[in-house]
Amino acid sequence: MKLRHWLKTELSILVGTFHKAKQDAAPDLAAAIAFWAFFSIFPLLIGMLSLSSHFLESASLQARIYETVTDMLPGSAEMVKSNLEAVVQYRGSMSLVAIVGLFWTASKVFGAITRAVNRAVGVQQDRKPWLSKLRYFWMAVAVSILIIVSLGVTVVLELVLESPALSELGLDAGAVSWLQGWPASFILVFLIFALIYKLTPFMDVLWSQVIPGALLATLLFELGQAGFVLYLDKVANLKVVYGSLSSIIVLLLWLYVSALILILGAEYSIVRWRVRRGEAPLSD
Repeated sequence: MKLRHWLKTELSILVGTFHKAKQDAAPDLAAAIAFWAFFSIFPLLIGMLSLSSHFLESASLQARIYETVTDMLPGSAEMVKSNLEAVVQYRGSMSLVAIVGLFWTASKVFGAITRAVNRAVGVQQDRKPWLSKLRYFWMAVAVSILIIVSLGVTVVLELVLESPALSELGLDAGAVSWLQGWPASFILVFLIFALIYKLTPFMDVLWSQVIPGALLATLLFELGQAGFVLYLDKVANLKVVYGSLSSIIVLLLWLYVSALILILGAEYSIVRWRVRRGEAPLSD
């Protein structure tokens, strides 16, 4: 009976999540996030690489930043690589002022994310515009630092996992590769979602409120990533329609899907919290 009640409650929360997302015009909000993400993604990546080069000399860490980001952008790796390689040679000469400028440019997407999350929470912006812009800037820096630190830990774990001791446990090369890859990626994506849900609302939010939504968003992101790759390989033929612009269309489409997942995670958190407080899932 407890399991049945739990399943019924979870189904009700999920139905309420999609209903509330529709009420909040989630597709339109996701389109706005995707638009600003498209213009923010390269300044953010260049700023991240430049920041890591100022404080960390590990070439493997910087290579892992590139590898992880391109893994998160299925179908657009070549375009990302070519654009980054065109400017990455200058990152060593960038001053901290230039890096700040890059993060300031990249902060536009966090403004769109903040507006979407607060729409889900039902909170109006109550800060002065210049304070909001500073908030978006620090969010861009915080997410970048989180990625750099997480990948630094991943590099250390790889060195540990490559130790001969693992062979004594009977783990083959495939198992070791899996331990080095997917779990680290899953945890990193989860932390990014959790950090966004924690920092963006214009109200005090508990970690217990954001973790369920961050977990759902991470699961949807991983499933969506696999499904998107399958869609590009088996169904879509974008080159026929868009020609040389197909890489840009693929990137925009994935950014839109990712933004929609992010909004659904926020909607899930608020609906779940309302249910725990005894409110109806669809109440506003």
